[in-house]
Amino acid sequence: MRRRIVLAALAVFCAGMATSCAGSAPLQLDAGTTTVEYSFRDSSVPPQYHRSYVIKASKNEASITVDSYGDVLGQETSVMPADTWTQVLDSAKTLPSRAAKISEPQPGCTGGTGSKITIRDSGGERYSKSVENCGGRSDQPLTETAGLLEALFDMDKLLKTGK
Repeated sequence: MRRRIVLAALAVFCAGMATSCAGSAPLQLDAGTTTVEYSFRDSSVPPQYHRSYVIKASKNEASITVDSYGDVLGQETSVMPADTWTQVLDSAKTLPSRAAKISEPQPGCTGGTGSKITIRDSGGERYSKSVENCGGRSDQPLTETAGLLEALFDMDKLLKTGK
């Protein structure tokens, strides 16, 4: 009897370890109802150099709003090419596993940038990840997905700084 209990406990433990080591399952997203929102917050610099932006995307279009400390500097909307949307969704589906290793910044690290991605499906939030990019930390999984959306816009023109 004791042997069965030990074997059962061992089986439960091994099954739990296998599940936790497997990582996050890919998100199941509907191409027609999913939306992706990416926000970039610039570091604290004088207003003429500060550029933050939000990109909102769906199957049909993407829009970007660029600001400097809340003052809107530019807005554009672009038609969403079907192949780009497929790539965005493929990237978004794997974000939970790719972004899982992003750690919190070290204490005392200030002056960096921040980014956040939120994926919604049928209006409900399916995934959200915020990253403080400070001290050389990478937010690469988020920027890989966002880069597909940024390519729809002339980012050099939109983020141009100075007076």
